[in-house]
Amino acid sequence: MLTNRMTPDSRGDVGRASAGEDPAQLAELLVRTARRLQRTSMAELGPMGLTGAQARVIRYLEAAGHPVRMADIAAGLEVVPRTATSVVDDLEGAKLVVRAIDPRDRRSILVSLTGDGALLLDRVAQARRRTAEATFSRLSPAERTELTRMLALLCGCDTGDKCATGGPGAGRANAKRGR
Repeated sequence: MLTNRMTPDSRGDVGRASAGEDPAQLAELLVRTARRLQRTSMAELGPMGLTGAQARVIRYLEAAGHPVRMADIAAGLEVVPRTATSVVDDLEGAKLVVRAIDPRDRRSILVSLTGDGALLLDRVAQARRRTAEATFSRLSPAERTELTRMLALLCGCDTGDKCATGGPGAGRANAKRGR
């Protein structure tokens, strides 16, 4: 909920508190923006038969460039292992990923993209660009760069890190912070 708390500004006038002065308002604006991104994303991914979580797993596997252990998918996407398993189950049912036993550790399962999953990557990337453009089109290129820098700072990753693109660096960045 946005606050209407009144505070004096630098001229001594009483005005509405800015988001920068009220962390709760800033958090609300960030949540509302994330929800807008999610709604727009679902409108783009739905016709492909994908959920946002499934698209994240596909992008994660592509960024890794090799088969990935289920536990690493869960850690990298910051979800509990059961959630990762459910998403991979659905992707496997759609023949977009395949599972195999890890030959180095028979207790572990490796997940990799199928040919169909790899073909879907371009469509997912295009949908992601359209979603981002629809949300961030009001910002100038300089404002987008600054927002990227600030969000990366809050996430604890570099803007050049895979974390910023949803890749395997996300798990390592979060593991460094104890998450």
